[in-house]
Amino acid sequence: MSGILLRGNSPVFASDLTQMGHVFFPGEPFAVWVPGSPEPAGGDAVWQVDVTARPGGAPAADPGADAAVPLPPAARPWRVVVTARGPGGSRRAEGELVQGAEESPRTFEHRLRRLAKGLLVDALAPLAGFRPKWGILTGVRPTKLVHQMLDEDEPDPVARLTGEFRLAREKAELVTGVARLQRPFLGRDPRAVSLYIGIPFCPSICSFCSFSIYPINQHRDQVSPFLEALGREMAIIGQAIRDLGLRVESIYFGGGTPTSPRDEDFAWILRTAAETLLKGQSPAEYTIEGGRPETFNRYKLDVMAAHGVTRVSVNPQTTVQATLMHLGRIHTVEKFYRAYDLVRSHPAGFTVNTDIIIGLPGEGPAEVHHTLEDMRRLAPDNLTVHTLAVKRGSRIHAAGAAGEVLRALTPAEAEALVQDAAETARAMGQRPYYLYRQKFMVGSLENVGYALPGKESLYNIQMMEERQTVIGLGGGATSKWFKPLGEGRGWLLKAPANPNDPQAYVERVEELARRKVAELRLLYGE
Repeated sequence: MSGILLRGNSPVFASDLTQMGHVFFPGEPFAVWVPGSPEPAGGDAVWQVDVTARPGGAPAADPGADAAVPLPPAARPWRVVVTARGPGGSRRAEGELVQGAEESPRTFEHRLRRLAKGLLVDALAPLAGFRPKWGILTGVRPTKLVHQMLDEDEPDPVARLTGEFRLAREKAELVTGVARLQRPFLGRDPRAVSLYIGIPFCPSICSFCSFSIYPINQHRDQVSPFLEALGREMAIIGQAIRDLGLRVESIYFGGGTPTSPRDEDFAWILRTAAETLLKGQSPAEYTIEGGRPETFNRYKLDVMAAHGVTRVSVNPQTTVQATLMHLGRIHTVEKFYRAYDLVRSHPAGFTVNTDIIIGLPGEGPAEVHHTLEDMRRLAPDNLTVHTLAVKRGSRIHAAGAAGEVLRALTPAEAEALVQDAAETARAMGQRPYYLYRQKFMVGSLENVGYALPGKESLYNIQMMEERQTVIGLGGGATSKWFKPLGEGRGWLLKAPANPNDPQAYVERVEELARRKVAELRLLYGE
C-alpha cells in the first residue's frame, strides 16, 4: 500500500482528505479510504490520518471498521475526532458542532467538513513540521470567501479566517486587505461586461505550461482559418452587445501569446475587434498580454496605441538566462530588457505589467533575488508574482518530475521568497490588489498581483471575483454569466468553453457564438 493513508468514516470526507493530502504531502503518492471505496492494500502506513464524525453519545471507533455514517445528521451535537500518526509520534484533535435550528442539512454538512479539515491541520501539522499558511483553504479564489463575509457584515474577517479556517495571520490580513481594496470596483454597473479573447498560439511551449497551446511556427497553416473564425465570432457577439445595450468595461487579449501572429495579422485582430466588439465604445481598460518578449516590435505597439490599448504585459518569468533555456523559452534576458524598454518608452504611456514565477526548476534564493533586483530597477506599474504550480498537463509532470520540483524549496524557503517579492513590490509603491491560488503549488502558497494605486487591472479583479459577466471569445475561452440580485448577491453560471483546438474552433464557432448570444439575451433581456 501507499506509505500515506488518509481515512474518514463518511464519504463526505473523501474530497477534503484528498485536498489536504496534496497540501501536506506534495508530489507524493497517498491513499484515501472512506466507506464504499476499495480497501487499501495491505501493509502498515508510515503516515496515517483518521477522521471520525459521530452524533453525540455514539462511541468513537476506528473509521475503517465503520459503515458509512449518514450525513447530514439529526439536530443534535456532533463530535469530530482526528488522529494522526507519523514517524515522529501521534497527535489527536477533537471538536464539537451543533446544528442550528434553522440551518439546512447541507449548510451543516459544510460546517462539519470545515471543522474536520481544521482539526486535521491541528493534528497533522506538528508531526509534519509544516503548518499550511492557508490553513484549510484549497480553492482558487479565497477572496470570494472574504467578500461573502463583508457582504454579511462580518465584524472581523481576519479573526474568523485565523480561527475557523486556520489561516496564518499574515495570509488572513493579505486576503482581507485585497478584498477591501476591490470592493469599490465591484457591482458598479449591472450592464457592464468584460471581454476575453484567447489566441491559442505561442512561439514555444514552456515546461511548466498546462494550457492547450500551439507553437505558431509548426501550426502556421491554422492561423488564418482561426483568425477568420474569430472575426465571425466577434461580429456575432458585438451585435449582441449593441442590441442588449451592454457596456464593455474591460477587454483582455490572452492565450497563448496574442502578439505571436505576424504584424499584419495582429493589426487585423485589433482592427476587427474595434469594428465589431467595441464599435463606438472605449473600454476603461484594454490589455494585451504580450507575454513573450520576442514577439514585440514598434509596429505592434503603434497598432495597440491606435486602437486604445491601455495595458501591456511583458513577462520574463525570470531574468536568469540558464532558467529560461531550461524552461524552453526561446528568448534571451536581453530580449526581455529590450522589449520592456520598447513598451515603457512608447508615447502611448501604456500601463506595464511584468509576471515572475517563484519556484521554477533549478532556482533558489539567489536566482529569485536576481530577478527581483531587476524588477526593482525596471519598476513596472504592475508586478504579478506567481508561485509555480505543477499541473498534470505540463511537461514537468509528464517527465515525472512534479514531486521533485514541488519539494525543491521547503515551504519556509518558498514563503520567504514570496515575502521578498512582496517587499520588492512595496518598495516600488505597489500594493496587492488581486490574489488567487492553484492546486499543486510550491509551498501551497499563492499568486498575487501588485499595482501602483490607480493602476489596478479591472479585468483581473472582475475575472477573479466573478461578480461581472465575462464573455469569452477565441481558442479555449470560457464565458461566465453573472446576474446581480442586489446586496452583494447574485448567481453565476459558467458557459461551455470554446474548443482549444483551432480546427475544432473553426468548425463550431458560429454554433457556439449563437448559443452565447441566446444566453446573453436570457440574462439581460431585450
